[in-house]
Amino acid sequence: MRKKPIWSILFAVYLLILLRITVFRSGWYQNDFFSGTFVLIPFQTIFSYLTSGQIGYFLYLFVGNLIWFVPFGFFLRFTGMKAWKAILLTAALSAMIETLQFVFTSGCTETEDVLLNTLGGVTGIAMAQICLIIRKKTEQ
Repeated sequence: MRKKPIWSILFAVYLLILLRITVFRSGWYQNDFFSGTFVLIPFQTIFSYLTSGQIGYFLYLFVGNLIWFVPFGFFLRFTGMKAWKAILLTAALSAMIETLQFVFTSGCTETEDVLLNTLGGVTGIAMAQICLIIRKKTEQ
């Protein structure tokens, strides 16, 4: 499928917004470089909010990490990229964002974020696949 210019522009705007909310947050330039925190154990941080009764913050992090990557997976699959490539690219983008958060000290770098972001991308890929199947059936 050929990309339409408007979709490419919307995708670029989406990526800029994604980087703004994840990496280039307010005050990111005021910190020392490479002094961020890194959490290797998956779901350690997010479940600590759940067990301490901070359910709102748990939901914000859990759902937010999923939701923000749904459009990424959707766009990649809907424009013709193979699902496995879209999954790999989603994981790579998430890992890049987490690395930038560490470099710019703009957030906590966590493996759980990469896992949840990738799951969000997979959700978008599945949604696009359903749309593609429906479109194919309506064209017949």
